[in-house]
Amino acid sequence: MNLFKLVNVIEKGMSGLNIEQNLCTRLISPKSTCQSCVANCPTNSITFKNNKIEIDDQCVECGLCTTVCPTSALSSQRPSLNQLVTTIIQMCEQNEKVYLSCDKMQISNSEIAAVTVPCLGMIPREVWVSISSVCDNLSIYQSEKSCRDCEVTMGEAVWRSEMGAGEAMSEKQLFVTSTIQPSKEKTQFNNGRRTFFTRLVSEIKTTNKHALRVELGGAGIQTYQEKLQDHPVKNLKKEWTAVTNRIVERFTNESAFPYLNKRNLFLAELQKNEDLKKRKDCRLPTILPDCNFCGACTILCPTSALTLENANRTTRINLEPAKCIDCHLCEEICFFQHISLQDEPNHKLLTKTIVLAEKWN
Repeated sequence: MNLFKLVNVIEKGMSGLNIEQNLCTRLISPKSTCQSCVANCPTNSITFKNNKIEIDDQCVECGLCTTVCPTSALSSQRPSLNQLVTTIIQMCEQNEKVYLSCDKMQISNSEIAAVTVPCLGMIPREVWVSISSVCDNLSIYQSEKSCRDCEVTMGEAVWRSEMGAGEAMSEKQLFVTSTIQPSKEKTQFNNGRRTFFTRLVSEIKTTNKHALRVELGGAGIQTYQEKLQDHPVKNLKKEWTAVTNRIVERFTNESAFPYLNKRNLFLAELQKNEDLKKRKDCRLPTILPDCNFCGACTILCPTSALTLENANRTTRINLEPAKCIDCHLCEEICFFQHISLQDEPNHKLLTKTIVLAEKWN
């Protein structure tokens, strides 16, 4: 690894946020109306300059932008969502009572089992679904004044909205309390030491993820310009990127694609919960019969959930439901308004491929 690559890895590893410019719908198309990250940033630290997302030094890394970003163009690195869920579940398995709190409400007593995040607003509904289904002994520690006096002004609104959505999906209610009750059984480990260890492992895994990507030369998310290219070099690059992603996923136990981390948590719960399969918590695109197959939606779809297929004298627009994250960019960019998002049962997310439109050539 040369010096330039090393600096790049260190720079990315030091930030609490991961930025994937090619996933931002606002950068993909001027027709995008998404303002979620800017509207919810408490320090006005997010701007769009030179066709890039830029975050200034005023950022407090509260993580609200990662929760509200529909495509995960902004995602949390410390902790990652998988690491957070794993830590909470392990703590609940090992202790009689566990408390989840924000940095402002840290629990100093080392005999109390606690997990702390920068802000509860950084926890999306998919995480709330995952932990509410198995963590009956988890309590959310929050006083009435803590959010009111916090500099993260939108934090309470975001976390209560996301937690409420998660509770509705799982049909289980989480307990919010302003008091701490020690467990009857003493904690078997030093909580401060475990917190340090968890953060250290998180740092190492994050840095190694970046290092692997840089060293192996695998690209990130494709731009729409790259999707338009069709030549041997592009196909070779695509194959090598796929190999790189499999290595990264195997090493870190997380998806190489940021937009799939939330979705994979939800899919894991969906496969176990029959009631959750019947609910309509997702929206998926439908295409009208008079679609002219211009292919704009497939080219600009940030997650490649929509693809255009030409085979056997037939043209199809296919959908991979698991990749569709309801950014509604396809609706906004369709000149003829032939595509729209509709509420669908959650079990459709488990379908591998759906043909949305088809014509004979």
